[in-house]
Amino acid sequence: MAALMSAAGVACTAAATPKARRQAVPRATQMKVALRGTSSLRASFAVAGVRGRASSRAWVVTTKAVLTGPAKVAPVVTAPRPDMQMPNMEDPWSDPKWAGVKWTVYRDVAYDLKPFIDRHPSGNWLLNLSVGRDCTALIESYHLRPEVAIARFRMLPKLADFPIDAVPKSPRPNDSPLYNSIRNRVRKEMFPEEGKAMHRTGGDRAAAIIMGTAVAAYCLFAQAPGILTGAFLGLAGAWIGLTIQHCGNHGAMSKHIWVNNALGLTDDLIGGSSLMWRYHHQVSHHIHCNDNALDQDVFTAMPLLRFDARRPKAWFHQYQHLYMWLAFPLMQVAFQIGDIKGLLTRDCDGAKLHGATALEMATVVIGKIAHFGLLLSPLAFHSGAAVACGVAAYVAVQGIVLACTFAVSHNVAEAKIPEDTGGEAWERDWGVQQVVTSADWGGNVGNFFTGGLNLQVEHHLFPAICFVHYPAISKIVAEESAKLGVPYSSYRTLPGIFVEFMKFVKDMGTAEQIGDVAQPKYKNELMLAKRKKWVQRAGLKTQPEDTAWSTRSEGTA
Repeated sequence: MAALMSAAGVACTAAATPKARRQAVPRATQMKVALRGTSSLRASFAVAGVRGRASSRAWVVTTKAVLTGPAKVAPVVTAPRPDMQMPNMEDPWSDPKWAGVKWTVYRDVAYDLKPFIDRHPSGNWLLNLSVGRDCTALIESYHLRPEVAIARFRMLPKLADFPIDAVPKSPRPNDSPLYNSIRNRVRKEMFPEEGKAMHRTGGDRAAAIIMGTAVAAYCLFAQAPGILTGAFLGLAGAWIGLTIQHCGNHGAMSKHIWVNNALGLTDDLIGGSSLMWRYHHQVSHHIHCNDNALDQDVFTAMPLLRFDARRPKAWFHQYQHLYMWLAFPLMQVAFQIGDIKGLLTRDCDGAKLHGATALEMATVVIGKIAHFGLLLSPLAFHSGAAVACGVAAYVAVQGIVLACTFAVSHNVAEAKIPEDTGGEAWERDWGVQQVVTSADWGGNVGNFFTGGLNLQVEHHLFPAICFVHYPAISKIVAEESAKLGVPYSSYRTLPGIFVEFMKFVKDMGTAEQIGDVAQPKYKNELMLAKRKKWVQRAGLKTQPEDTAWSTRSEGTA
């Protein structure tokens, strides 16, 4: 059993060929940037040469990470968070008129969610994420049948005189031709029985195996605490973190609310916080994947780790590919600090906890007591030194496994092209953004051991679908992406993508800082057309920066 998790990466390579399912990115010793279309990036880098052939994403151009002219850095674009008011506008979060209202904004209309909070089919913990922000992307990405969600909104009370323009706009998944084509096929081919929530089922056996492994690991640790049993418990804890807590907090492990909530709370048992996870992971990361300003997973790594060339570079970043192995074992320590800070401030950096209830806040405290109680209870029968060694091994192993698995799919060169997250969040085609900012690896075996996190593209498109269905969905995603000419990256093995991850981290340590990209590569044409009509009706020649259409303000590097 001790080899169960550590063998996951090796097992994923069984029956696999060395080559990626789609050709991996060619090897390069310098920073790799794919130059597609017109962009400020063309003027920012001096092309040193081209090596390799067309990859699964684009022609990859090896460039020198030096500016062509004087060492100037374009202004860094800083976005207001999705739960902070637009500049020079009314603040609905502090206005007493709206203080007691569970308001949300969906497609430019403000609603009161209170009548529906306790009747939501997937429970109020998920719907609470929508309170106090534009929930469009959350709602549309979580519902396989969007017409059901739209019908429900039509039944909710609308809020007259609500300052909608003060709320930063959300991306709109339902406007994406790619997302709609993929979702329609998934509904038709995989879940034709409408209304039975079959897409949330199928993970029962996996959950039983994972929980059984965790119980066995803890029993061994309690009977004989030490480095080996602590490491095994760390592997079991990481397996929970990757799988059942992750899917449970997405509401994707069962049709029953209590099952999803219970499995989600296992995050608290292994040392995290299910509440903080839901807000930082679902509101920030999932909606704004790899957005330099809005994805918490990108900006909270700074200043220690630099995963984006738009972030400031420090001298020590050139060594980050080495010292990150000292940081990864301490990831849980960082989570503990962040959880306590979030509890005190009702803020997890990427999103404010506007909708969190008293019970949800209490789970943070109760979870910490349960976690440390379980870890330290062997002190009643064993020496402090043995328990300390076991706890240290648990924390280190769990941190390394979780950090490596979560990081690789979004931090390879082809998933970090600045153009893909250029412009405003609402300007982009949300479906395309999820595809081009992630990279898959492995297949069914990797899917079992990672809870679908190896198929990150599919998970980002369908977070409310149980991970056991992702291998089948990946075929649909690949086919529909090819039809529309959208790059889709997939590696056959974990070692294959991990090598690219390591090269990317090293490259980011030396790459010169670049400015943000003003225009997105893949645009939400419906929203842009709507903005154009708005500008025309207002009699404006250009769009003012302080209007409701602007969700960013310029700062300095």
